[in-house]
Amino acid sequence: MARSAVMAPEATTPAPPHELVHAIHAAGADDESWPEVLDRLRSHLGARAVTLVHHEFLGGGEVTLYESATGGTGGMTEYAARNPWFMSSCDYQPGRVMTGDELISTPDLRRTDFYREVLQPRGLLHLLCGVVDQRQRGAHVLAAYRAENEPAFDAAQKAELQLLLQHVTLSMRSQWRWQEAHDLAHALLRLSDQDTNPAILVSADGEPVHTNAAGARLLERRHGLRVDGGRVVAAHPHDRRLLAETIARVAHEAPGAEAARPAVLTLAGTADDEPIVVVVRPAGAVFRRHAGSPRGLAMVAVRGAQPRHDPAACVFARQYELTAAQARVSALVFSGQSLATIARSLGLSDNTVRSHLKQVFQKTDTHSQMELVHLHARVCSALP
Repeated sequence: MARSAVMAPEATTPAPPHELVHAIHAAGADDESWPEVLDRLRSHLGARAVTLVHHEFLGGGEVTLYESATGGTGGMTEYAARNPWFMSSCDYQPGRVMTGDELISTPDLRRTDFYREVLQPRGLLHLLCGVVDQRQRGAHVLAAYRAENEPAFDAAQKAELQLLLQHVTLSMRSQWRWQEAHDLAHALLRLSDQDTNPAILVSADGEPVHTNAAGARLLERRHGLRVDGGRVVAAHPHDRRLLAETIARVAHEAPGAEAARPAVLTLAGTADDEPIVVVVRPAGAVFRRHAGSPRGLAMVAVRGAQPRHDPAACVFARQYELTAAQARVSALVFSGQSLATIARSLGLSDNTVRSHLKQVFQKTDTHSQMELVHLHARVCSALP
């Protein structure tokens, strides 16, 4: 089925260079505006269409990233493997601007299947392109096309594209850095969403930045923590000042610093729930748009919100060389159970449980159940 020729777009007034440059850099923060930017570039160069593509030299594959809002190339990317303009990757060095005649002469181009089956049906013939970037396997190329009945691109248009190409490259690299950071952050956040442990990333003043699914359920239940006035606060009024001060202090500490040990707090639960243990760790400074500067963040991880903890896999038990019985008692103390409840669940006498707990105190150099719980939370990151 014959393809129709690409319709010539309506003539528009070329954008002044300073406005075009501004639009190019603005597109680095809004990739949806690239079609309009390329349309301005099309008008500026007097082209029929402008595209920004990524061409793979090894397999000949090509992906059109953006295309001018008017004009268009009619799906040429599916024929990229046969494109004689991409015969040699050596031609596509970063920052280079070329006309189609420099890659293959017009008479030779007309003799190719690519011309007869791809270019001619679309009414295209002349090429002006600039290499935005090149990687090991391919290149990002900005390409402008003119029709067969139009003059080839001359030295003036080549110089214009050379001038504008550096701005396109800066804008695209800025966009790629942002996209990489954005995608990496979302990948890590998706991993945290799969964690059954409640985790809440907060600013120094307690504003929630990200909450995983388990954390959202905990906040909804108001089990030890709740959201009040857009801030994560302790559910019990008596704990609120301590939690707020701890978050503010830890958020300003540098992650990994020797002094930046996690802070461990025990917060009262609801009337029907056991207390929870909250571990607050510094997450580093992150630029916040509303503040216009970096702000410290803290990760609030909740331990003991669930009763499951395998003593056999407990890092804390291995580090302090606890026996199996001592590890079971330590894990149950951490979960908030009373000694009487522990004795019943393990089928032991109260005196035996107290004896095991005393031995755990001696091995860990702790002197109370609260101190033991806090040490356990700092050491064992696998706690629920």
